Amino acid sequence: MHRLAALLLSLALAFPASARPLTQGEAETLSVSVDAYLAAIGAGSASDIVAAMPPRLLNVFAGATGVEAAALTKVLTDQTAALMEGTRFSDLAAGKSKLKAEEGTLSDGTTVTWVLIPTRFTATTGDAATINEQPLLAVMEDGKWYFLRVDGPERQQVAAAAYPFLAKVKMPEATIRPAN
Repeated sequence: MHRLAALLLSLALAFPASARPLTQGEAETLSVSVDAYLAAIGAGSASDIVAAMPPRLLNVFAGATGVEAAALTKVLTDQTAALMEGTRFSDLAAGKSKLKAEEGTLSDGTTVTWVLIPTRFTATTGDAATINEQPLLAVMEDGKWYFLRVDGPERQQVAAAAYPFLAKVKMPEATIRPAN
């Protein structure tokens, strides 16, 4: 519980002064969407996890690699399924009570609403279990929330490739500790 409090505090410190409370509509749709995303992880549904990735991110990587977005989605789904194989995810939770929205602007003038959500889950592989606490990036595109793990510098660079305004955002660090 203390680690979750520390994660929430670090998340609060990560927001610039322009962060704002979510509107009621944003909060409601985000809550439903994040619950569905966590349920997909708990169920081991690689296709639902990849479907929750921001379309802009997929399009940026499709363009950079020369692979069509549909083919990239299949590759990502296969890779996600392989990574999840043999691992059970449980006790999935998101700290949704004190979230703040932030606005970012893309080079074409499009405004993007985004939120960092503290998440926690237990991952069990064989007899080894770990408790993982990590930030989850939620972005709204075309009125729908999408998600991307931003649990380290590499993932944060991936997010910034699609959303350059995130490049200078200090994101909370992920923590992993033994569950036993």
